[in-house]
Amino acid sequence: MRNAKKVKRASRRGAALVEFAVCLPVIMILILGSMEATSAIFVRQALTTSAYEGIREAIRTGSNSAVATARAQAVLTARQIRSSTIRFTPTDVRSAARGSRVVIEVSAPYAANSPFFGNVVQDRTTTVRSVMVKE
Repeated sequence: MRNAKKVKRASRRGAALVEFAVCLPVIMILILGSMEATSAIFVRQALTTSAYEGIREAIRTGSNSAVATARAQAVLTARQIRSSTIRFTPTDVRSAARGSRVVIEVSAPYAANSPFFGNVVQDRTTTVRSVMVKE
């Protein structure tokens, strides 16, 4: 009777080990996937904030593209977004007439800003576009 209990306990431990071995990869995929998703959300939010700050500076009377680009880049630098590009339409916002539309596009590649899978997914770029009217 005593040996039967030992065998039963050993088989339970073996079953628990097999269950752990099956569940561990699934749990790791969920954890790493969640971290990647939150990183992507953070990058998109940083780009959105940068575009907003840049366009607000660009539409002010007397402002120029260099000052607006510096403002947008300051937000990206503070949030540690790498390899970003900032583009205005028209390229010289000072020449835009009052009441005309000014557009900013802020982009950052996925590979440079991903904590884990950036080397796997290299051809993705997140782009945010904001439009405001020149003051």
